[in-house]
Amino acid sequence: MTRITVICNDSDYFLRHRLHVVERLADTGADVTVITGGKPMGKPPAGWRHEHMPIERFSFHPVLDANVIRRSLRHFRTEKPDAVHLITLKPAVLSGLAAVLARKLGSGPRQILITIPGLGRLMSPSSTRKRVADRLARSLVDASIRFLSSRPGVHFTFETADDCDDWLHRGLIGRHNSTVISGAGVDPERFHPAGDRRVRSPVKILFASRLLRSKGLDAFVEAARHYSGNSKVEFLVAGMVEPHDPDRYAQELLKRESAIKFLGEVSEMPELLRSVDLVCLPSRYGEGIPRILIEAAASAVPCLATDLQGCREIVRHDVNGTLIPPGDAGAMAASIIAAIDTYLADPELLDVQGRAGLKLFRNGQFGEDAVTEQFVRLLVDDKQTAAMSPALSLG
Repeated sequence: MTRITVICNDSDYFLRHRLHVVERLADTGADVTVITGGKPMGKPPAGWRHEHMPIERFSFHPVLDANVIRRSLRHFRTEKPDAVHLITLKPAVLSGLAAVLARKLGSGPRQILITIPGLGRLMSPSSTRKRVADRLARSLVDASIRFLSSRPGVHFTFETADDCDDWLHRGLIGRHNSTVISGAGVDPERFHPAGDRRVRSPVKILFASRLLRSKGLDAFVEAARHYSGNSKVEFLVAGMVEPHDPDRYAQELLKRESAIKFLGEVSEMPELLRSVDLVCLPSRYGEGIPRILIEAAASAVPCLATDLQGCREIVRHDVNGTLIPPGDAGAMAASIIAAIDTYLADPELLDVQGRAGLKLFRNGQFGEDAVTEQFVRLLVDDKQTAAMSPALSLG
């Protein structure tokens, strides 16, 4: 039996984006343990085990980071997994180094799969972090990734070719040990168009993401204020509160903001998407492929997003949405307003672009099955996986 350990920095992120891979691994007969940071998870369903491990997500912390290395090493030496899947930057560096050390001690995994969903605020080429501590942290991460990439059995996955090319150009990884996989996968059985895609009045515009300024929430709110009192348009905000993130947008401010309707964290995102006319994500963040944009395309909802890598993977300008240039909150709000005015002047455009987005989703490798199968093939012996799913292809 193949033993696999998955380590992710946040339990909520794991449950929303990576759970289906673990369930599929369990279906192949693998013995799977999932270790996450963030909030402690409830009892997992039968088929895999869960452990909680505190992981500092927003900065490098010597004591907590050393503890991640220590606990990862102890797990690898005790459980002796055949493969590990390390998701996001902190587990990649800290647990990755622990996995290599466990090998030296005779009990490390032979396969180390590292998934970088997006380069984020620290590693993005457009990062504005200039502090000495940030530059030092980035140098240490670079050195760690370069070291891990030189070890046998280590493979990296990215959501965009731009992210992969950036690390290739910087000499952190090689072409032989890197793969681009289109997002985390969206289930078309859950995310699908509403039966009636008529244009609604008012036009409902949704921001759904983590409640961060770098995700463009400040620009979205500023644009919404421009339309205050306009009965033809309604602005909705749904998303997770990040209480410890220094870039967070205070929940209290959103509740008091008359220009928007604040929905809080929404569990039934498929239903919400089928009730809106446009998804807006004016992100300035180092994104992978934002899941909300893939979900919108699967639901035949057009998107208004930033002309950045990641967003461009799923949004085509004037085809299934509108891409606006990155900038400060005021400049992006002005671009959002101009785009919304175009939709209000020609509401049928929403339906045309929504259908185009659905076609793009169906023609791409964005579905949950296609994405899951690629990860499983990287973690489990190809012959075993092929015997389980002969009809599925990597495309």
